[in-house]
Amino acid sequence: MFNNFSSSEVKFVIYIGLLALCQCVLIRAQQFEAPEPEEDDTVTVLNGSTLYTGNISLCNNVANRVFLPYVGDCKKYYLCWDGEAIEKQCNKNYEFNARNQSCSFPDKANCMPKCESYNLTSFRYDRTCTKYVLCYYGIPVLRECQDGLQYNAETDRCDFPQHVDCVDNECMRLGDAVELLYLPSKASCSQYFLCARGVAVKSTCAKGLYFSTSCNCCDYPNRSACQIPALKRNIQPFSRMPLRGADVICPRHGAHFYAHKSRRDAYYYCVEGHGVTLDCTPGLWYDANVQECREPEKILKA
Repeated sequence: MFNNFSSSEVKFVIYIGLLALCQCVLIRAQQFEAPEPEEDDTVTVLNGSTLYTGNISLCNNVANRVFLPYVGDCKKYYLCWDGEAIEKQCNKNYEFNARNQSCSFPDKANCMPKCESYNLTSFRYDRTCTKYVLCYYGIPVLRECQDGLQYNAETDRCDFPQHVDCVDNECMRLGDAVELLYLPSKASCSQYFLCARGVAVKSTCAKGLYFSTSCNCCDYPNRSACQIPALKRNIQPFSRMPLRGADVICPRHGAHFYAHKSRRDAYYYCVEGHGVTLDCTPGLWYDANVQECREPEKILKA
């Protein structure tokens, strides 16, 4: 095939070919090779119609007789009982309303959103503060924040409680969902929540007063133990940021999370062979053991 070429031209073609091969090998070596499933592991092929929960329990830290939404079908829901999620369904044309814990007309049910086909988005798993659904390529994957951190819908990630101010988890952890409970706000000293039947209602004290946990009432600031510093940040949610590919060779199937190769505050997410790089909230590090972002001191103590 090289009859019509001079020896110098042939050498040049061979050189270019070897150079391209070396570049491919170098690029391959610079990527992480994600571990393949063990031989006895079951490979799970994910699709957009079913919520992938992995090893996360839907009803963990949820009181008995509390209902949770079913992702992907507005008519279905779960009854939590002794930590187990029991699937139920609304009658006729009703849809489940997680907020008021009942089946409602579709225009009042506030059904949970569905994952978009290709975009990276997330949404809170209703009636919880720590669980959320991460969406990529149309596949919903359940996630759970650790150590009291809460999901922040404005930034698409786990965050410090004072930036979220959610108490649904505390309301639902009551031994009896019909108990009455006062809870202080995590974001404002002048606000508090009243939990009734597992639902939190936010209230605000009169001007100049703080909520006091000692009397479950509004009182003068010097009689309240509340001290919440004012913090301002500028964190863009994943859904508004340009996607950054994962410097990792993703497995073809399943949902997988890997530590970033050079940053403690970032990690790689792979789903059905598609990879993306995600950031932790400033002040948090990724912990590969729990596959979520945590406070550094909690990781170092583990």
